[in-house]
Amino acid sequence: MSQVFRTRQFVAGNSAAVRLPASMAFPPKTELIVSREGNTIKVEPLAPTLKDVPQLFARLGKCHSGQRPEFVEAEREW
Repeated sequence: MSQVFRTRQFVAGNSAAVRLPASMAFPPKTELIVSREGNTIKVEPLAPTLKDVPQLFARLGKCHSGQRPEFVEAEREW
C-alpha cells in the first residue's frame, strides 16, 4: 500500500522545495534522481551500477584484513 500526504511547495534559497515526512525519507546521503513527466515529479534513489563496484570493494578493504583463516578439517564419523 502506498503512502499519500498533502504538502505545499516553498522556496529555499533559489530552489523550490517540498518537505517529506520522516516515514517517507531515504537514508541520509542517498543520491537521488528527480524527474518530471507532465504534472508528476518522481524522486527515486540512484540505482547502483557496475561502475560502483570498485568503490564497494575499496570500502570492503577497510573492514577486511586480507588474511584468510586456515581451514581446519573436522574429523567426521561417516
